[in-house]
Amino acid sequence: MGHDLDQVLELLRKKQQDYTAYKFRTNETMAIFAFFDLAQEFASLNNLYRIAVAVVSFFFDYESCVYVIRPEDEALMLQCCSSEGLLDPPVPARADIITHHSPYRAGSSFLFPIIGKKVLTDKVPLFLDDQVLGMFEIYPVKRMSQHGLLFFQKYANRVGYNMHNKLVVEQDIEHIRFINQLVSDIEHNVITPNLYYKAFLISMKKNLRRHLSELESLSSILLKTKNHNHLPEEEIIRAADNLHNIHQDMGNRMQEFESHFKHLSLFIETLFRGEHFKTGGYVLRRRTYNLLRDVFLSELEHYRNRLEDKEIDIVEPLDLPPDEDLTMFIDLGLIAQVFANLLSNVLKYCMPVLDEDGNYRKYISYNIEIVGQESYGIRDTLKFSLFSTGKPISTKEALLVFEDGHKGPGDNSKEGKGHGLYFINNIVQLHGGYAGCKPRENGNEFYIVLPKVSANDRPGKKVGS
Repeated sequence: MGHDLDQVLELLRKKQQDYTAYKFRTNETMAIFAFFDLAQEFASLNNLYRIAVAVVSFFFDYESCVYVIRPEDEALMLQCCSSEGLLDPPVPARADIITHHSPYRAGSSFLFPIIGKKVLTDKVPLFLDDQVLGMFEIYPVKRMSQHGLLFFQKYANRVGYNMHNKLVVEQDIEHIRFINQLVSDIEHNVITPNLYYKAFLISMKKNLRRHLSELESLSSILLKTKNHNHLPEEEIIRAADNLHNIHQDMGNRMQEFESHFKHLSLFIETLFRGEHFKTGGYVLRRRTYNLLRDVFLSELEHYRNRLEDKEIDIVEPLDLPPDEDLTMFIDLGLIAQVFANLLSNVLKYCMPVLDEDGNYRKYISYNIEIVGQESYGIRDTLKFSLFSTGKPISTKEALLVFEDGHKGPGDNSKEGKGHGLYFINNIVQLHGGYAGCKPRENGNEFYIVLPKVSANDRPGKKVGS
């Protein structure tokens, strides 16, 4: 019967044979030990890059560079070099530096692949599918022996091993951070708004009891009609009107209830997608929609009763771009929540102002325009603006409102945790746009700028928090 350590002992014997065959020199062994000790001492990837090039410089008097594959487009980026230190931001590798699974020479440089450790496929981050994380460059080198090639490839492998571990740790941290954010998004966009419908259901139960009483009264009238064959015309008309009103009221309430069900279902299905949890970031499911008709007006209709209850008027735009110019390639569920948060914000903060006739009035107005934003690197964009009356915030405050948890001065009496505008900014950025706020006379304007992405562009994008 074999011992449960036999397999490990056999691996150790193999390692002993390998180390003997390598015949690493003293400075090479010290370089490996020093790299491992320092790599364990410092947690961040940036420090790992610094250590990797510093060890080569210190022990071998070579210059060196670390190139890392950028996950989103697999471009090879210069991350750190011994002559300049860490590059922030990294820059694209020069033309003769390419990703390769084997060492190769480029001019006076030797390039070695930085390879991550082999793990189960479902545990590998999306950007590690081929296990090559980047390239390690050593220069200037006139000539390199087979021993040197072996050592520096082994060194690059150890860099890759540590890179992989730190990437996985960073990914796990980002995953946890995203889950925390997602919990806040669910609480803000689903749980809190649903309290409104808890009150709605209580009101609906009261109406049902009242209607039941009225129906019992109608039943009594019908019984009298059957027994006496006649009733005063006024009583019959009143009974018919009551029946019509009950039918109309129940129809309206069921329509409102159905609207809420569809609205809430869209938000729940969007926030609880399996891809979000698997990748640790929102994964966009883009489709073609009309930004006004399919998204904003749908949300506006959902909030109309609450706006009316608070006596907030809706000012319709006088001029809008044609329908074909309002078509966008977006994630409906997430962008719908952007507009829901904007309208929820209006309900909290819209205040009356003096209008041109000298009367106090609360209102919102909205507009969509096609704008050029090439200075932001965005072409063919739509700008949606939502204005609400109230006290204009300061210019400084306008720059802070999209930070998570931020609530303005004197805002403690308002409901919420200051998460809604942060959610808006995050989702708009995921779509390649940006959000902003401008104080105006008699109120504040919140706006979002979104690129008109065509269906030929990437259909999905995973973005962390």
